[in-house]
Amino acid sequence: MAFFKKSRFTVDIAVENSREALIALYQTMTGAFILIPEKTWSYILSDPVAPADPAAIDMLCDQGFLVKEGVDETIVFENWKQQYVHDFSTLRSKVLVTRKCNNRCRYCILDPEAREMSPDTARAMDRFYIEIIQEKNPQRVEDDYLGGEPLLNSEIILESAARRFYYCLGRGIEYGFTITTNGTLLRPSMISGMKEVGLTGIRVSLAGPAPVHDFLRPSKNNGKTYDLIMENLQAVSGLIPINIECQYDSGALDFLSIPEMLDDMGERHIAIENITFTPILARRGESPYDSGMGDPKILQYLMQEAEKRGYLQDREAPSNTCMADFRARFVFDTDGSIIPCPSLQGGEMAYGHVTKGIDFVSESQLLKRRLPDRCLNKCPILPICMGGCRMQALVHEKDFNGVDCHYNTYRFFLEDYIRQRASAVLSQGENIRLKKAA
Repeated sequence: MAFFKKSRFTVDIAVENSREALIALYQTMTGAFILIPEKTWSYILSDPVAPADPAAIDMLCDQGFLVKEGVDETIVFENWKQQYVHDFSTLRSKVLVTRKCNNRCRYCILDPEAREMSPDTARAMDRFYIEIIQEKNPQRVEDDYLGGEPLLNSEIILESAARRFYYCLGRGIEYGFTITTNGTLLRPSMISGMKEVGLTGIRVSLAGPAPVHDFLRPSKNNGKTYDLIMENLQAVSGLIPINIECQYDSGALDFLSIPEMLDDMGERHIAIENITFTPILARRGESPYDSGMGDPKILQYLMQEAEKRGYLQDREAPSNTCMADFRARFVFDTDGSIIPCPSLQGGEMAYGHVTKGIDFVSESQLLKRRLPDRCLNKCPILPICMGGCRMQALVHEKDFNGVDCHYNTYRFFLEDYIRQRASAVLSQGENIRLKKAA
């Protein structure tokens, strides 16, 4: 007779319900979610042999909430991870078209450099990338052009995106690209031209209402930028989905004024597709902004304030995975170097070049990350973290292969996500005995 145990990757949360006590189960590796009566779950855990409800046992095993006694889940994770990081169904790239910037943000993780991508380098990059697309034949290609301030080199964006767009169009591959910008150079004519070759949205960085934003994100001449950005957003509103990334200092109280910015965008009738809030992270060298993730309740507060104003928030399970771990993600530097992270300086840690291809020896050294025992063999949220941001590990540990652990923060948001998902299921008013969420 088989013995079963709760999977290490199962997170169980008690859920309030007027009819009966329920447990919400979430499997961090498979993403499976189930509501189950607390009595049933307790009985299974206390007596995992007795087949009180074979159907329940089968479903819990199928979804990964239970595993047979003796299963080495570290091996299971490693097998899952290899499939996950080598999934080429969607191919993604980030392209640094310039390292020049017309702003001097006080917390920027990059030092501005007088480097930009030339037309010849861009063509060589696209030849390399299109060969990858041809070889891997993904279902979708998603690119992001950034900098520096990418719109300082907008012609390269237009030409590169056009080459990729028309190639994918001919192969029946879905294509789209975005631009990450400070918003100071946005023009309707620019947006209209780029939409014709696959522009699906822009991501604009803000830091709060004018007094906060203008201090944290001044121009290179220490000028104010908030009103200019808002006027530009008004000009392109409705032409393209606008995503706002609002960065806040978790070590200060400035975040309390961010709702004023949300109200201002509403009063200006700027159509916002999505707003995300991210804490200002530490950079290498001296920086007054070293509070990192801070109290997760700050982010929760900002998300709630946004939702009050009609800006729906992403209520998916949290994730702290690093793009450097994924083989279907590329970062192209201004000189054609292939680097593991767009937050590195020019050519830093390059493991290939668009004219020569991947240097597999250099790439192998980037993949040598060895997680400590507490992560690899014990952590229940390892699949949604996998060691976290390598750049922050480099900042804090001076080791790009180090660990960036924010267990308490991600556990906080995971439990919040599980409770909200359970509430959504219960709101359907069904008589739940064992409910797998759609």
